[in-house]
Amino acid sequence: MKKYSCQWVLVLMATTLPAIAKDLSLEEVVVTAQKREQNAQTVPVTVDTFSSTDVENTGALILEDMQDYIPGFQVGEDVHGGGITQSQLIVRGVEGSNISTGGDPSVATFYDEVYLPKAATTVAFSDMQQIEVLKGPQGTLFGRNAAAGVVNMIPNAPSEETEAMLSARLGNYGLGRYEALGNFSVGGLAVRANALTNQRDAVIENFGPSPNDPREQDNQAARLALRWDALNWLTLQLSYDYDKVDNGPKAVLGVLNERTNFPDPRDRKLNTDVIEGREKRDMDAWTGKALFDINEQWSGKFITSYRQFETFNLQDEDGTGDHEVYVDTNNIEDSDIFYNELQFNFAGEFLDLVVGMNYSAEETYQKTDLRFSTAAAVSLASEQVGLPPTLINTLLGPSYEGTFGQESMINTGDFVNYGVYGDADFTINDQWNVIVGLRYSKDEKEFSWHAPHSDFILAQVLGENLIFNTENNEPEYAEESWSKVTGRLVANYQFTGSAMTYLSYSTGYKSGGFDSLNPNTGKVPLDPEEVENIELGLKGDFFDSHLRTQLAFFYMEIEGRQESIESQEPGSGAAVPTVINTDEEYKGTEITIDWLISDELRAGLIYTYRKQDSQREAHFDSQAEFQEAEQVNTTAPQDYTITLDWSPVLSFGSILFHLDYVYKDNTDPENEDHQDRFFQVPGYGEDFAILNARILFVPANSKVEVALWGRNLLDDRGISQPGGLTGDLLGTYHVGVQDPTTYGVDLKYIY
Repeated sequence: MKKYSCQWVLVLMATTLPAIAKDLSLEEVVVTAQKREQNAQTVPVTVDTFSSTDVENTGALILEDMQDYIPGFQVGEDVHGGGITQSQLIVRGVEGSNISTGGDPSVATFYDEVYLPKAATTVAFSDMQQIEVLKGPQGTLFGRNAAAGVVNMIPNAPSEETEAMLSARLGNYGLGRYEALGNFSVGGLAVRANALTNQRDAVIENFGPSPNDPREQDNQAARLALRWDALNWLTLQLSYDYDKVDNGPKAVLGVLNERTNFPDPRDRKLNTDVIEGREKRDMDAWTGKALFDINEQWSGKFITSYRQFETFNLQDEDGTGDHEVYVDTNNIEDSDIFYNELQFNFAGEFLDLVVGMNYSAEETYQKTDLRFSTAAAVSLASEQVGLPPTLINTLLGPSYEGTFGQESMINTGDFVNYGVYGDADFTINDQWNVIVGLRYSKDEKEFSWHAPHSDFILAQVLGENLIFNTENNEPEYAEESWSKVTGRLVANYQFTGSAMTYLSYSTGYKSGGFDSLNPNTGKVPLDPEEVENIELGLKGDFFDSHLRTQLAFFYMEIEGRQESIESQEPGSGAAVPTVINTDEEYKGTEITIDWLISDELRAGLIYTYRKQDSQREAHFDSQAEFQEAEQVNTTAPQDYTITLDWSPVLSFGSILFHLDYVYKDNTDPENEDHQDRFFQVPGYGEDFAILNARILFVPANSKVEVALWGRNLLDDRGISQPGGLTGDLLGTYHVGVQDPTTYGVDLKYIY
């Protein structure tokens, strides 16, 4: 009897509950790529978006986690980028130089419309509306350091709606990510608050004596924003955001030497003895905005922000647990930036106009520490003094066995940037638009170097440090300024109501600067980067809005790109990251396709291909050998990502199956830093193939969402190219490796 009763209950539910499926339609995407809200499909710029839904489907926490879903976008050249405080954002193959505070990134990053300095670019994705990635030089509207592109992170703003959310993401390796947000309004004042905490154990097994496990995570983030409709034409907004990182050090897996206990990095095991290895950052900021409507055509905004942060990033540089070759580095920063922008918008029948000005002042302090065992220092010093290491060991005596030495380079900087810009969009007729934009930018920089004389015994004997030196070990100072006019000219043609093509010529600029580890750049500063880009693009919704595509072909020239290489001056004892200027050409294509196969099934394709030609200036390589100016040709990997979403109709709720397959063509053996012995490393040069999945279920009439997820389900074990600060000199090359398979559950309650 109970069996038949249950059947009748199910039949009754099926006949009374509505059929439910997730909406997979190609919804309109609004972007601010041209400093005003517009439909992404009408903007004559290659711009890709990463939405809040994308954040959920991928479990992304930081910019590195979204790189597989944006064509032409990458975070660092290692498998796991440069961490939080040393991330190098790469757009179309163009990345910034090393971690020097005297230089700037080639990709500008903004959070809530405010520019972020290099060590502050990666913030946690908490209550994020979307992230926009603009490709090619954006010198007109975004100005500072937008030579290769812009990453624009947009948090949700306070609104009049009452809403609340609690979520948890739980998984293996002790993953626990919890987030909460609330929004309400009272008498014209809207308040929005959110907080996030994320912790995860190490995914790389450490057998060494180091107490801190590489690649463990500990992040906290919070934001409080107030929005007040002060007058019918004036809205004021004030926000405070806080972001704290206390992660384990970078995972450095030693290869190609007998000192490593695990010659196959694909085993995800290492033996590190790094002392106090950790990556930390404390950062907070206040941001104020005044939004005003002057009349039906004119509007504007004023933005002011103050951000401060401190970093500590101590990591292993030898990839072993052997004291004989112990080397670590630490990058310490204490910086702040004051940013201001005033903007006016005009919207007319035949003209849209954006004009504005910006001003920023930045104070930086950077301390780079290099610590090494006495045994490792002997190897470094033997070349300088022309004596074999065994003889130096004999001269030093046994009392120095097991001891350490340390050298430091201390830098300070005061930077001022200001600019004035205008961008006019002329409507010729219903199909043709022409855009003309110009900006004047100026950068003023004061910088200093100081390498105190180390009390290490070898430095005392030599009368100078082994690696870091300033004249007489006293501070050295420099100052310089650079200015540039950049602009763009765009013609776009709307050939249907939902499709357009455009041809653009744009220029970008990154100021010259100083290399924090090379005081000689005070006498001969780094040249600025000057970029020219020609681009042909196609955007549109086709077949009754069932197929959306974005296609771009580009040709980009960069004069004076600031490239970071490992270079060793003769007699210096070791190679250090050094910035040189190169001239480069890039040719490539990027494709993004979304296909609504049916109301229940949607597929996507992301594809990028790029070819690069470089002309390097003369320099000393990592083995102190002089290299004449040379032509270097490289072909970027053909990367693609395939996504699939399926939401069948159910009568008791909705369900969404999400899959993405990421393929990366490994071209490391074609890289200019390739050595044939790298083929001895298991997995070197192998392609990457990563499968991720998520199943979301929302019961009917419920405020609860439940999802099961898995990342790297094929357990790809791809590795990066062998390298490292001490690779050439001490033979301690190391690599990074892909995270193992992870899985878990997402829970969310929405009010």
